[in-house]
Amino acid sequence: MKRFRFFKRFFIFISMAGFCVGAVPARVVAGSENVPPSNFSLSELVSLALRDNPLLGSESARIEENVQSGAQARTWPGFSLDASGGRKRVGPASGLRYEVGVSQPLPLLGKMGLRGGILDLEAEAWRVRRGATEIGVTLTVIQSAYEYVVNRRKAGFAEQRQKRFELVQDYLAGREFSTPQKKAESRIVRNRLNALTSDAVLGQAGVKVSLEKLKVHVPLEPGAVPNVTVPWLVGAKTLDEAAWFAKAIDRNPDLLLQKLAVKGAALEKTLASREGLPEPSLGASYEEARAGEIEKTMGLGLSLDLPSWNRNRAGVLSAGQKQTAEENRLVFEERKFKSDLARLFVDYEAARRVAQQYPETLPVELETHIREAEQGFRRGQVDLLTFLELDDSVSETFGRVQNAQRALADAWTAIMAAVGERDALALLASY
Repeated sequence: MKRFRFFKRFFIFISMAGFCVGAVPARVVAGSENVPPSNFSLSELVSLALRDNPLLGSESARIEENVQSGAQARTWPGFSLDASGGRKRVGPASGLRYEVGVSQPLPLLGKMGLRGGILDLEAEAWRVRRGATEIGVTLTVIQSAYEYVVNRRKAGFAEQRQKRFELVQDYLAGREFSTPQKKAESRIVRNRLNALTSDAVLGQAGVKVSLEKLKVHVPLEPGAVPNVTVPWLVGAKTLDEAAWFAKAIDRNPDLLLQKLAVKGAALEKTLASREGLPEPSLGASYEEARAGEIEKTMGLGLSLDLPSWNRNRAGVLSAGQKQTAEENRLVFEERKFKSDLARLFVDYEAARRVAQQYPETLPVELETHIREAEQGFRRGQVDLLTFLELDDSVSETFGRVQNAQRALADAWTAIMAAVGERDALALLASY
């Protein structure tokens, strides 16, 4: 009778605890019991992250800074005004004398346009950086969201296992273990429960860490524990490597920046070759003197400074070396990028094929398996060690399912970042 009561108690408690591998308990992060969860889709998180993002605002200001600097660099210099006065004496007669001159530099060698062009390239570089930042924020939020969701699922799974083994331990505690086999089973359960308690603590810590990563870009309420919905990645879509290679070479932000650096170095070399050349200046003057008779002198002239003796040869050589350095760096960066992208394709294909092994319905199947084993264990049809072995198998499979989702999300976001794909969020569901 005593044994029956304990068996009945075990049945009731384990039925109440349940087991749902896809569900996440409300209390996942310690200290968040009183904070109502918020529900977010992945697109909502990305929109929040991009809205009023201070990093994007900073880079927008950098763009405008260089645009205005480039416009100012092209502005013609203003004229200069010279005025002098005194007295002029001719024999016994003397009188006032004054002179006024106006000079207007004539920048006809294109130096101003070259300086403005260099600044325009810098503005374009900041546009590339801003676009890369926008893409990076989007992909980082996607990646962090998958990490957060996976960690919540794992934490929920660990807590459910912990509760289940607490009930098993309670059930076994009311029984007599007279044989070495039964004593060993009891010790196995106790050791397993200690390990699961540690797993639950680490799982909660993992949720907190991934949530803090998400908060870097998404302005969530303090103490919020959001419920995030992410698409299930089935790994159905392969990538045409040749097409993606071509797209990546044209759109990769790092390569675009290096190409702009090459163009900028070429402009700097052209500017250096002209720095040693003088530019003309147009001048007009008027002079009047009153020493007996009024004398007036007017003139219009063109002045030209003598060129420097070495015509900025060292500056031209220096700019030429910079251009060579940037061109060689571009060649190396393209070679390195192709190798890196090839490795990313390998990672993606492996993650895709692994994810295909774990369909979205598998967690439900795992739930069915463990429930059947629980029923068999309660009826005495499944021994404890077999039940423990199945629990290990289900736990390992569940972990692999979640890791496959995160691995595929990581591999996919890495390729999207390399390609500079602006429509990454819209494309995600098809992968």
